[in-house]
Amino acid sequence: MNHVKQATFNHVVLEGTSYEVGQQQAHAIKEIPGFVQFLRSGEGKFSPEVFAQITSLYDRYSPGINEEIQGFAEVLEIPASHMAYFTFSYLQSGHCSHLVALPQATDNNHVLAGRSYEFSETVDDLRLCTTRVKGRYAHIGCSTLFFGRTEGMNEQGLLVTLSAGGFPVGAGEGMRPPLQDGVQFWAVIRAVLDQCQTVDEAIDLIREIPACGNPIMLVADKSGQAALIEVFGADKGVRRIDATSPEGYIYATNHFVIPEMRALNNQMGRHSDTRHKLIGDKLSAAAPHIDRDTIKQLLSVHYPAGLCAHYYEQFFGNLYSMVFDLTAGQLEICFGSPVVNEWHTFDLESEHQPQAYTIQFPQEHADPKFWEWLT
Repeated sequence: MNHVKQATFNHVVLEGTSYEVGQQQAHAIKEIPGFVQFLRSGEGKFSPEVFAQITSLYDRYSPGINEEIQGFAEVLEIPASHMAYFTFSYLQSGHCSHLVALPQATDNNHVLAGRSYEFSETVDDLRLCTTRVKGRYAHIGCSTLFFGRTEGMNEQGLLVTLSAGGFPVGAGEGMRPPLQDGVQFWAVIRAVLDQCQTVDEAIDLIREIPACGNPIMLVADKSGQAALIEVFGADKGVRRIDATSPEGYIYATNHFVIPEMRALNNQMGRHSDTRHKLIGDKLSAAAPHIDRDTIKQLLSVHYPAGLCAHYYEQFFGNLYSMVFDLTAGQLEICFGSPVVNEWHTFDLESEHQPQAYTIQFPQEHADPKFWEWLT
């Protein structure tokens, strides 16, 4: 371990109309030096005609987001068309691992899920948001660019998690062009959390929303349904599991596994293959007695024996790990690496207060073999 950096991870509570929630977020950050300049970096990126098309897309698939952005922009005295949220269509997503275990595979017959999110602490919101927007389902999850979500669980017991898939991910690799016109993963996830109650509804909405990237998503609900959804632009593959599935669990890292999606892009990094096999082995060994500790241990052990990595300067450092119990409606989260930081418990019923957490980020560098490509 070379050295340790510190940063602050915030839990925020956002309540009110979409417009009011936008205002709340703007008031919280408007005094941060230089930040407003970043947020208005979309100036001149779109013609009025293209901007109208973009906002129309959000109105159709994620109602309320335009109002939230408008409230945010007006407090900061920025034209909404200049907001960076609209222009970051090419942002590289994180290098994550995630899993869902259904009741037939768990010790307490609950629907459990685990998720680790790896990226750089210097380019992430570092915010866990409890969000209660009028007319939408309340949800809890981490944000990106304020308005998007990288994962979350809503009040209906629906979960969405994400990893990036099907493209070469290397240390410090830059942004990529979109596969087609459409929205990025954070907008898709936010739309699902705001509007959907079940896996069926989530699949239908994800299939309908035009996506410009290549996310891999897991969706699950407290009734015991789950699905892996792999997206490559306009192409979307789905693999479902339910109470009749013998294994009772499903998982993903950073490469496609559904045959029709592998045919489109079969790129697989060594680290993705290693993590994928590790998750499968651990879940197979633990089922039908998978519990929260099973998932926590998997998330808390250093790679390659576990899923935790500290390669922050190479955009592969553990920003947070999560264990969801959809049946109980609870989230356990460790801000930063679970090797050196503590776990905290949240739900959507309790009145959790906003709070700041000082987090340790151990700085290490991956062996060159970590980045090798197998296909």
